[in-house]
Amino acid sequence: MTSTAEHAPAATSTPETPGGQIDCVLFDLDGVVYHGPEPIPGAVEGINWLREQSIPVNYVTNNATRTAEVVAAHITELGVSTDESEVTTSAQVLADSLLQKFGAGALIYLVGTTGLSAALETAGLRITRSLDDDPVAIAQGLDPDIDYRAIVAVCEAIETGLEWWASNPDYSLIGRRSKVPGNGAFIDMISRLTGREPTIVGKPSPHMMEYAATRLGARRPLMVGDRLETDIEGGNAAGYETALVLTGVHDIYDALRAPEKLRPTYILPSLRGLEPLITGGDRDEPARIEAELRTAWEAIDADEHADVADLVDLDTLPRRIDD
Repeated sequence: MTSTAEHAPAATSTPETPGGQIDCVLFDLDGVVYHGPEPIPGAVEGINWLREQSIPVNYVTNNATRTAEVVAAHITELGVSTDESEVTTSAQVLADSLLQKFGAGALIYLVGTTGLSAALETAGLRITRSLDDDPVAIAQGLDPDIDYRAIVAVCEAIETGLEWWASNPDYSLIGRRSKVPGNGAFIDMISRLTGREPTIVGKPSPHMMEYAATRLGARRPLMVGDRLETDIEGGNAAGYETALVLTGVHDIYDALRAPEKLRPTYILPSLRGLEPLITGGDRDEPARIEAELRTAWEAIDADEHADVADLVDLDTLPRRIDD
C-alpha cells in the first residue's frame, strides 16, 4: 500500500522480558489455522496441545467483516473448541478505540458490514450512514458490496473534517482465482482522493496484540502468524516474541530478506512445532535455520550492501520445512 496511514496508539499491557515459559499464544487465522473451510495440517493438533497444557490462546484477526461469534464457531467446526471471548477482531479493537475517544453513545459514520456494525453497537456506540446525522467519526472496514456512490460518500465525509478510523490496512486478500482487494486497497484509493490518512487499529499496529494479551493477563505472549508485514511486525512492535509459521504467505527466504522490524524470533514448520518450542524439546531443523537467519541478519545489518547469496548457502536453506 502506498499510503502512510497512522496506526492507533498501543494499549497498555504488561509483557515481561523473554524468560520463563510462554503463557499465552496469539494466532493469526487465515494461513495459520485454516485456509478457508479447511484446517491447515498440524493446526488442530498444535492448538489442542496448548489447551491440554492450560496455555490460553487468542485468535487475532484483521478481518472486520465477521463477528467474533462466527469466527469462534468456524474454529470449533475444525476441531478446536473455541469461545467467542478467545477471538479478537480488528472491528472490536476499532470499536473500543472509538469508545475510549468519543464515549458511549457517540454517533459513528459506518463504512463496513456486519462484523464492524455489531462491534460498534456492542461497545455502546450508535451507527449512521448519513452525514446529515452529524456523526463524530468515520469507522471503515472492508465492505465487499461497496459501490461508487458509497465511495463518493466516504470521500465527502472525510472532507468535512471527520476523524477517519479504519480496521486494518490489508491491501489484498486471497480469492478463488487471484488476489482480490482488501480494506487497504480502498484506504489507499480514498487517501489519494482526499489527501487524508486514517488511524488504523489492525495489524501491524501493536494495539491489537496488546488488546488481546491484556484480556488474558499474559506476561510472556507469543504471536504466531504467516505474514511478516502484519503478524510479525505487529508482534515485534508490541515487544512480544514472534513465530513465522510456514503454512501461509511468507517463507524462509522472505524472512531472510526482511528488515529488522519484520524479523521473527522463531520459525515453525506448522503449529505442530509449538510443543517443542514451548517445552524446549528437539527443534533440530528449525533451530538450525533460525541460527543461520540470525547470522545473516547480523551481516546484513553490518553491511547494507551485503549479498544474501554470499551470506547463506541457499541450497541448505529450504523455503519450507517439512514436519
